[in-house]
Amino acid sequence: MVNQNRKIKCVLIDPPDESPNFYQNQEAPQVTEMHEVYPPLGLLYIAAFLKQNNIDVRLIEARTRGLSHEEVIEEVKKEDPDFVGITAITARINSALYLSAKVKEINPDIKVILGGPHVHLEHRTVINNPSVDFCVRGEGEITVLHLITCVLNSGNLRDIRGITFKEKNNEVIVTPDRPFIQDLDILPFPDRGLLQSPAYKGTWTEGEAFSPMLATRGCPFLCKFCAAHAIWGKLPRRRSVENVLDELGQIYNEFWVRYVRFVDDLLVLNQKWAIELCKGMIERGMNDLSWACDGRVGLMSKELLGELKKANCKVIFYGIEFGNQRILDLCKKGFTIKQVKETIEMTLKAGICSYGYFMLGYPTETVETVEDTINLAIELALDYGMDGAGFSVVTPFPGTALYEYCKRNNMLKSTDWSRYSYQNGESIIKLEHITDKELKSLYEKALYEFKFKEKLRQFK
Repeated sequence: MVNQNRKIKCVLIDPPDESPNFYQNQEAPQVTEMHEVYPPLGLLYIAAFLKQNNIDVRLIEARTRGLSHEEVIEEVKKEDPDFVGITAITARINSALYLSAKVKEINPDIKVILGGPHVHLEHRTVINNPSVDFCVRGEGEITVLHLITCVLNSGNLRDIRGITFKEKNNEVIVTPDRPFIQDLDILPFPDRGLLQSPAYKGTWTEGEAFSPMLATRGCPFLCKFCAAHAIWGKLPRRRSVENVLDELGQIYNEFWVRYVRFVDDLLVLNQKWAIELCKGMIERGMNDLSWACDGRVGLMSKELLGELKKANCKVIFYGIEFGNQRILDLCKKGFTIKQVKETIEMTLKAGICSYGYFMLGYPTETVETVEDTINLAIELALDYGMDGAGFSVVTPFPGTALYEYCKRNNMLKSTDWSRYSYQNGESIIKLEHITDKELKSLYEKALYEFKFKEKLRQFK
């Protein structure tokens, strides 16, 4: 526990998306429905846990507020914190490191802590940046609290599990991993009160504002392009149904949010638990609470879908990824094109919208296999009252089997992490059978043909 007589302040930052020089000659963009941004749920969990243990916490949500790096730094100056924590996915690590250096310019005594998916996987590289004091690996709630407490009390940092740091001789110390939190109910609910707004617009919510929520951690599936098991573990952990319902009640009653997006890798993996959750929503009278979650092809059942519908589930997101069976098998997706069609049809009959995620440009792909994916997306009933599909270019993120494969076979075009964004239509993989120009054209074709598929059908 932190000494209550000493007021300690920690500023947590969700850094800007753009590179540090992005705003030099233009104003920061405002967040719109087309620039969909989720609130930093991981930071909200850490904030709640720190505040529960007598640490003053401020949040700077740069992305949702459209802040530039300079504006973030000005807010840090005003707060005058003892600790600054910055989260980073791969595409934003350069942004996070830039902010780290600027924080040290404000006051070199501020302890800078970096965490998040990229840091977890590349901590040995990140810690060599002179402006970074600590890297936090894995789940951050308990680790960050123990780390801050240890620093304040001049304790032995080697006793803190799940951190990477440098000693005075620049020796990099990697402490043992912290075990995953088995009882997720011990964590306080994310501190949504720190957000500028507790809810945000989504392109798939038809104008309604939503709040993200996490009820489970971990995924048993081993898709080669996904790092979920490297970050959350292979054995799924679930909060109790009552605990999840209590948080839903808080979102519903205290923040007046009427749309929730479960961001779990697979909320409905345990169907019995998922059905209990649905029945609990109904019993607690949250009849006008709409929600969305991820499903999985081949896993859904008529009974489960029926209960989801009764509990007002509006959208199920399916990671379909590819429309070619050879590519599906190669990336270890674990289902067939036939199962894709059956699952989407079953979801449609249950009266729930289906949203499909698709990727283009996996190793060994050809123009024909990519067109198979585009054609499948157009064929499926994914336009049930909404846009229905999202397309991205395959990106080999660190921590994935795909990244290791590409690295081993000299297929990576660059390790400039700012280019590792699957939404810009550019491939970071050296593809043997598709040129960059062809892939860009196919990506644009996917976006265009899906958006206007009904009109295009009239001309066929």
